[in-house]
Amino acid sequence: MSVQIVNIDLLGTSFTVQTDESIDYMESLILRLRERIEGLKGTTRVSDPLKLSILLNITLVDELMRERSRPPEGQSEAKPRGDEAAEAELDRVAARLIADLDRSLGTV
Repeated sequence: MSVQIVNIDLLGTSFTVQTDESIDYMESLILRLRERIEGLKGTTRVSDPLKLSILLNITLVDELMRERSRPPEGQSEAKPRGDEAAEAELDRVAARLIADLDRSLGTV
């Protein structure tokens, strides 16, 4: 797939990123993030963009960890992953995302 340019405008910050994902897919992710941010604003009464971003990330990582700990369909019990392995994987994903953002923002 070719490289797509996507404009992101969230929490008072605007920037452009390059991605190999489709624009429709990226826009659906951004829309979902906006919805989640609005939900957090309503339930927490937090309005500071940095704090909202941190809270959103905590809830998303929580959902990811819970999903990974669920047994696969058709199995009664999933083989638990070690905390170290899960943490290392999260670190790798976070480092990749940060590197992608740095490249897109021209900070590298």
